[in-house]
Amino acid sequence: MQDLIYSPLQQTYSENGQTVKIYIYRMEGTPWTLEAVDMHGNSTVWDETFETDQAALEEFFRTVAEEGIGVLVGEPSGEMDAASQDLEDSNTEEEWMELDDFLMSEAVSDKTMSLDMLDGYMTAIVVGPTSLPATSWYPGIWGDREEDAPAFASMEEAKRIMGLIIGHYNGIIRSIELDPDTHAPFFDYYQDESGEHVDGELWAYGFMRGLDLNRQDWQALFDDPRGLEWMEPIRLLGSEELSEEEYARMDIPEEREKLTLQIPDCLAAIYRFWLPYREAIRELDLARTYQREHPKIGRNDPCPCGSGKKFKKCCGKASILH
Repeated sequence: MQDLIYSPLQQTYSENGQTVKIYIYRMEGTPWTLEAVDMHGNSTVWDETFETDQAALEEFFRTVAEEGIGVLVGEPSGEMDAASQDLEDSNTEEEWMELDDFLMSEAVSDKTMSLDMLDGYMTAIVVGPTSLPATSWYPGIWGDREEDAPAFASMEEAKRIMGLIIGHYNGIIRSIELDPDTHAPFFDYYQDESGEHVDGELWAYGFMRGLDLNRQDWQALFDDPRGLEWMEPIRLLGSEELSEEEYARMDIPEEREKLTLQIPDCLAAIYRFWLPYREAIRELDLARTYQREHPKIGRNDPCPCGSGKKFKKCCGKASILH
């Protein structure tokens, strides 16, 4: 598995009653990526990358200084602030095909997720109880071993593919939060003599892998009889721990198709199940983090960077950050 390198400059920032978590990360040999995640789990990823993590952090504070922290904060409904629209967007049909081509190319190992598996993987992260930053789930796309890391042709290609993946992730968020009843998972289709059939086996396998990232947080759903019912089609199609009878059942294409067609309704129910929980976590985060992590520095105080200058003459300048 290709490890992400995390910057020690990552932090939580609060201003005017709003809080975002700043994530700065990169892959080996690539520039730094800047991501801000608000208290609702909405993610803003900058299109541009940065040669240093310091430059990424400076860009975050420049954005906040010029546009306000509100540009990085969305709503629980999933509607995005118009000012942040240019920072992230969901993929177009052509971009989906571009991402699919890369995931199937010689540049990746046979452990890399297919597009339908990736869709299920990220959907579990979106509908689950806990918001996870991209740093915690992105490496798992490629495989479990270091040698499974993709062989990007250039830093530009690495940036492009990461952007397409984040774009697809953001598209899932907006689709489900806009109307979970009409969200369409990215299932596989196949043709035989009887016509076209849908098969969600790989999608469900990806969903189960996404769930495993924070399985302990899902326990309330597993303890609820309704939750077990909603999870049953996904479990049967995507779990590696089935009885002999269940394995035999999953060998029947008609059974897989019947279970696949049940998933969209189950997915909407799972999403709604966790809504009160996510709202409670959001309120708790508000109570805990709507304070600056450090005391406010006076303009005439010594600058904490150790330069020996007054804060207003050093890091207090809008254009400087040590």
